[in-house]
Amino acid sequence: MRESAYFYRLFGEPAAERQGTDLPLGPPQARRVFALLLVEAGRPVPRDRIIDELWGDTPPISAKVQVQGLISGLRRALRSPPGGGPILTRGAAYVLDARPEETDTGRFTCLAAQARELLARDCHREAAQRFRDALELWRGPVLAGIPAAAEVVARWEEERLAALEGRAEADLGLGEHDRLIPELRDLLAEAPFRERVCGQLMTAFARAGRLAEALDVYTEWRRRLVDELGVEPSPAIRALHCEILRDGQDTREYPVYQEPTVPSQLPPGIPDFVGRDELIADLLGELRQDDGRDLPPVLVLTGAGGIGKSSLAIRLAHRVAAAYPDGRLFAALRGTTSEPRSPEAVLAGFLRAFGVPTEEIPRDIDECACLFRSLVHGRRVLLVLDDAAGEAQLRPLLPAGRGCAVIITSRFVLAGLEVGRQIPLDVMPPGDAKALLAKLTEIDEDPVAAQQVLDHCDGLPLALRIVGSRIGDRSGWRLADAAVELSVERRRLDWLCAGDLAVRGSLSLGYRQLAPDRQRLFRRLGLLPSADFPVWAAALADDGEPEVASRALEDLRHRHMVQPVLRATGAPRYRVHDLLRAFAVEEVAAEPERARADATERVLGGWLWLAEKAADRMSRSVLRPEPGSAARTSLDEKLVAEPLPWFQSELPALEAAVSHAAGAGLGELAWELAVVTASYFDHSGLYAEWSRCHRSALEAARASGCARGEAALLRGIGQIHLYRDDFREAGEAFTESCRISERIGDPAGRARALTGLCVLARSAGQPGRSRTTARRALAIFSEIGDVLGMAHAHTSYAVASAELGLLDEAEAELDKAARLCTELDDPHRMALVLRRRGQLHLRREDRRGAMSCLHRALELLDSLSDEVCASRVRTDLARIRARPVRPGPTKVLVSRASVPSAAPAPGGLDGRSSPRSRTAR
Repeated sequence: MRESAYFYRLFGEPAAERQGTDLPLGPPQARRVFALLLVEAGRPVPRDRIIDELWGDTPPISAKVQVQGLISGLRRALRSPPGGGPILTRGAAYVLDARPEETDTGRFTCLAAQARELLARDCHREAAQRFRDALELWRGPVLAGIPAAAEVVARWEEERLAALEGRAEADLGLGEHDRLIPELRDLLAEAPFRERVCGQLMTAFARAGRLAEALDVYTEWRRRLVDELGVEPSPAIRALHCEILRDGQDTREYPVYQEPTVPSQLPPGIPDFVGRDELIADLLGELRQDDGRDLPPVLVLTGAGGIGKSSLAIRLAHRVAAAYPDGRLFAALRGTTSEPRSPEAVLAGFLRAFGVPTEEIPRDIDECACLFRSLVHGRRVLLVLDDAAGEAQLRPLLPAGRGCAVIITSRFVLAGLEVGRQIPLDVMPPGDAKALLAKLTEIDEDPVAAQQVLDHCDGLPLALRIVGSRIGDRSGWRLADAAVELSVERRRLDWLCAGDLAVRGSLSLGYRQLAPDRQRLFRRLGLLPSADFPVWAAALADDGEPEVASRALEDLRHRHMVQPVLRATGAPRYRVHDLLRAFAVEEVAAEPERARADATERVLGGWLWLAEKAADRMSRSVLRPEPGSAARTSLDEKLVAEPLPWFQSELPALEAAVSHAAGAGLGELAWELAVVTASYFDHSGLYAEWSRCHRSALEAARASGCARGEAALLRGIGQIHLYRDDFREAGEAFTESCRISERIGDPAGRARALTGLCVLARSAGQPGRSRTTARRALAIFSEIGDVLGMAHAHTSYAVASAELGLLDEAEAELDKAARLCTELDDPHRMALVLRRRGQLHLRREDRRGAMSCLHRALELLDSLSDEVCASRVRTDLARIRARPVRPGPTKVLVSRASVPSAAPAPGGLDGRSSPRSRTAR
């Protein structure tokens, strides 16, 4: 145990003593900083809060430095040893390291508690002495001479008055009523609305035989209460008045006034509560605020089941309980049950808690609410209303005047509540979730498994607590075991159960309250490939109209069963929590298999239809095959008016859709979704995602016997290998694709595979072979009338010819490619041709011609918002500028007039100087 060298005083002027000697604290600002640290003794005080305390909204630029200087001065004043002392630094905060017995507030609290315990055992003499010892610690008003928060002053003033009342009660028990009368008169004048003081003075007068004065005290006190506060005395003091009237002849034995019951109904808090520190600090400030507002603070915590609303509410209530000495009420409103509590029943319980006899409680709800408001008016009472069903249940329960505070929790968005601050709670941030799991388990033993558990619980506090409970009950479960069990979605909710804690039970409460049509839509969200989804996907899953689905989803949002997400394209999107999604998957499994399969195909067909429409608005790729036979679901084409933002927004869902289709054995849908999405993968350079989708779809296509899809996917995989310079793997993929296309009689597929082999040969330093392969591809494209393929093949033939030194032949091929680009009205393909022309100019040492072509290619690409391809052209231009100037011909191979104006479709570009250049598009 450390030796107590310091003693700190809050009662009177803030002061510090060391071994009985007062220490000078320095200038006024230093004393204010010390006072703030002392009020929060043992708790960190952020530097920003000190700055706000000293300078408000206009701190000087040097505020941080000045605070550091004030802290250093206080440390010197307190004679702190180097590196130690009572003022410690904690990050960007400071802590006064003081135990309760080293402060007058701590000693006062301890002595007063001992005195109350003695009083309850009728040990009046000992109780009176303890109260006197506690009151002797007061040397003046709280924080005298220091601007202090009204809440701090009010709290300790309340504690002082309560101690004076306790001492008076002890003295009455010792028969010292005559001596107490003047003292109690002065105390009632100081605090005119203190009912306990009034009752004690009435008792003292009655015991002294001065009945008329006792009755006069009550009459005057009641008049003042009614006139100034508009409320009647409590049943307890009314009963005392009646007893004096009735039993006035036997005054000497008149009982001591019994203080009205102060209800303290808060459930115990969670000892290992973790997280939401910023929010808690904000809400505590609001609950403790006493800025003269006419209305009480009302905090409405809303969120899904298991999100931690009740735990947070109870934690807040315990943290501010001392600021509400007249009562702490708690009511479980049972809003998620089939029979929520009626407001009449709740009010009756509150009134009984304040001592109102059952027979005096009105049956009419309005009268009952008025009596409750009258009873708490002018008092500091805290209400916690847990699990509210709705606004109508809450309105009669809310106090009207200042001094009270209310904390409400609900699964519903209580937008219709006229008062209060709405605080929607989401899952715990990753850092808080990890801290909670660390408090419940030994995560350092297996950090990989711990992260997997965190991922599966998705920040839901209830789920994390169940994991901690199951691992901590000594049943042999480890984090690794939990991670394995939670990884299986269909078993996840089975495992998240410990005692009476169960995630499934919590989620089921909200689901059972839904109307049948809402239940169906919610459970069919379990058929969607991802937790994040647009409205149209939910509508297709439910086989309904988007407008109807939108209203239903808003109802689910109101109940915190889905959350809105940011919209990249302006279209509404929602997300369902992973564990709610697991619950939906369980519920929808009970539907007929055919109904589930139809809904799945409708949704996936919708994504395929939209992805095709979006890809049509981008630059056309030679890799993209003709549509297959998978069923499409037509939707509003306006959804893809901006194809790039649409792809960006839907990309996780499209990846999930490919995987979902593959897992469901829908090979045709899987490969078509994969190859159409490749347009965006290629444009954005997302090769890992591209490879993942194609390989997933490839397995499904092979399993389903979709040979054309297999060939198309192999071409995409070959292209990815080209970008990564994996020439052997690229060759195998293109060759296999070509072989399959030839076997099934698909000339277009064979020609596209040949374009890949053409680029591969050129990249491997075999321009002759590349030229021959390009000629073969061109012949097929010409035969089937594929103009885009022909333009690409002419360009590839030109590049191979240029590398062989056949510059005139290369120029002729580029002329043909440019004419086809004009026919196609394809500015992106024209940009590719321009770049190749620029490279051809450079081979002829025509620096100016090369720069001209490349600049025009760059203009087109910039207008198409293709940053990836534009960067390649900028690199070409930079290389040209870095080359020494050499004399050469100045013939320009293409005029500006032959270049079409920019069109809205973005796309890619192939080049020579990087993996990006080896495109088969």
